[in-house]
Parts: sequence; structure tokens; C-alpha cells
Amino acid sequence: MAPLSEAVIDTVALVRHLDDSLPRSAESIFRAAENGRGTLYLPEIALGEFAYLALRGRLGLEHPRAVVEEVVDQVRAAGYIQLSSLPLLGWAVFLDLDVPELHDRLIASDALVRGVPLVSNDRELAKVPGLRLIWD
Repeated sequence: MAPLSEAVIDTVALVRHLDDSLPRSAESIFRAAENGRGTLYLPEIALGEFAYLALRGRLGLEHPRAVVEEVVDQVRAAGYIQLSSLPLLGWAVFLDLDVPELHDRLIASDALVRGVPLVSNDRELAKVPGLRLIWD
């Protein structure tokens, strides 16, 4: 099993990390990775969803494009966050999941294929067999 400091993060986890409002368990995963004790995988679709929400004004940002560009630069520079795409073998997992939302299905598939927890507050994903959520 992967160390607890290795996890996939979803869009809500990214947003809450950026505004310093993660709950304790989720924050500990980020801190461990920031301190060199793990890796956080950010699915491309989660970064895309963040950018989309920001640019559509759904995150209440004063300068959304500048914030998105800054976050992309931070992800690029952070050694502890890796942009992640679903490997070809992961598509079998994707096809078998009973998750209605496209982005949630891709994010959950990424965590399942890697065998690591998902930092998320999405209670629908808590129903996915074999997927461990970290939040509270």
C-alpha cells in the first residue's frame, strides 16, 4: 500500500488548499507532500475544472485568469504535485465505475489505478468500492 502522504487530489481539494481551508486530515496530506514526504497527483481534468470554474466566475476571484495562470505556474514549480493523466490500463477501471459525472469518474479512476487515497469531500465517491477518501 502507498504511504499516506501519496494521494490523488480533486478540484475541491485544490481550491480549498489554495484558500487555506482544508480540514485537518486533508491538510496533513498536503503538508507531508510539501515537506518532501510524498507526492500529490493532480488529474488534468481537475486542473481543467478549476480553470473552468475560475474563468466562469464561480470561485469569486477578482482576477480569475491571473489566478489560474499563477496556479498552473505553482503546479509546474511544485516538486510535490504531479499533473496526472489516466494511463491506458486505467480505462478499464473507468469503464467499470458507476459514477455519473465525467470528471469524478476520471479522478476516481486515477486514484484506483494508482492504489492511493483520494483527497475529496465528494460523498458520492465514498460509495465507490475500493476507493478511500481522505477529508475530515
